[in-house]
Amino acid sequence: MTRKSILLAVAASLAMTAISGCATVSEETCIAGSWEALGYKDGRNGKSRGHFADIAETCAKYGIAANASEYRLGYDQGLPLYCSYDKGFSTGDNGNSPKEECLAIGADDYVDGHRDGYASYIIRSEYESLIEEYDDILKAFDNVSERLLDETLPADEAKRLRKKRKRLSRELDDARIDVRAFERVEGWPKRQLQTSPY
Repeated sequence: MTRKSILLAVAASLAMTAISGCATVSEETCIAGSWEALGYKDGRNGKSRGHFADIAETCAKYGIAANASEYRLGYDQGLPLYCSYDKGFSTGDNGNSPKEECLAIGADDYVDGHRDGYASYIIRSEYESLIEEYDDILKAFDNVSERLLDETLPADEAKRLRKKRKRLSRELDDARIDVRAFERVEGWPKRQLQTSPY
């Protein structure tokens, strides 16, 4: 069995014994003292380097001293497995900043993935802003249209609301055009836009 296989097996075992909730590691994990394997698992899972301090604090409560150098050795072996293009893309696509640990080790694939993922996030955000703008205008248009149904409205107020409704109608058309143009440029299917009942 190779060293890496052993580390993976121990890491899997540690994962099974970890306590869920606020505890960082279980007493059994602290007693096992497989710090290198634990570091490998944490690196592979993209935990921050500072996570070891939480582990050390938890183990100290059980009267066990965690071994920082062994943990870091495993962590440094596991981290490059986390810092992949896909992880970078996922992080960027969720609108999150790149992971400092991946930047620190010069993980170019991760950085490329984050750049591409963040670009995707920005594009989606712009699109959602256009949809939100359309929905806001539609809501204002419906509000004015509903107010115009009031037969007790003074004539000057009704005139003002009709002008406002006409302006909102033009803005609604412009917003719809912006949404459709964005979809066409990105090659996306048309989203069903809300329409006014008035």
